[in-house]
Amino acid sequence: MGYKERRVKIIATRAAPYLEPGEQIQTGFITVTGSGIFTVPAETFVVTDRAILIVGRAEAQRLPRDFWFGKPTGIYHKIELDRTYKVHRQWYQEVIAADDALRDMQTPDDPAAGQH
Repeated sequence: MGYKERRVKIIATRAAPYLEPGEQIQTGFITVTGSGIFTVPAETFVVTDRAILIVGRAEAQRLPRDFWFGKPTGIYHKIELDRTYKVHRQWYQEVIAADDALRDMQTPDDPAAGQH
């Protein structure tokens, strides 16, 4: 099993207890806490066709799927929700994929689609 496959498996394993029947994972990534070289994994963001799950150590939070993560830049991309979450650049491909998936879900009649 390669690096990417292991990452996909980690996301799927952490999401499994919180998925609704038929809910499909689109992508996922892990946030970090701390600063500089002293960072540790914190929450797992699981982006599905229905919601955004923020899976912590003891619980999960379910948010509406209509959130745009924005274009990641720098070493850490900040996501502002109930607090600030930091995503290391190794996960930027997945952050971009989450916004791409939301854009694909928008109807062509929606003028806001693709403007984030």
